[in-house]
Amino acid sequence: MPSLDFIKILPQPPFEQEVLTDACWALSYLSDGTNDKIQAVIEAGVCLRLVELLLHPSPSVLIPALRTAGNIVTGDDMQTQAVIAADIIGPLVRLLQTAEFDIKKEAAWELLNATSGSNPNQIKEWYNNYFEFKGSALMDAP
Repeated sequence: MPSLDFIKILPQPPFEQEVLTDACWALSYLSDGTNDKIQAVIEAGVCLRLVELLLHPSPSVLIPALRTAGNIVTGDDMQTQAVIAADIIGPLVRLLQTAEFDIKKEAAWELLNATSGSNPNQIKEWYNNYFEFKGSALMDAP
């Protein structure tokens, strides 16, 4: 598989939203498939930026970012661990609580895929991180 070093330059602000949307869709297509493809995307170093993009206000960015992260969690346990390590739980929970229905559906699909094939330790980590996030969200409430 060719090098994906170009992905490291995922647009950072300031940028045109259309460029960011297109970059996210490209990542989604690149990560859709075999574990080798997923691994190449992970090795390009995009997991942290993907998690940041899950906080983006535009559905045109959120949907392909969610699809990309969802593709990653369909990989093996180490690949799923890459998005867990990028602290994806908080943004997913926030989306489930506040987003429009189509975004909630994508976030729920990702959580389902992440936990359905994971080893028991990863499921426990998802669970613990969820309640850790929920507890901190309650503490931050006015």
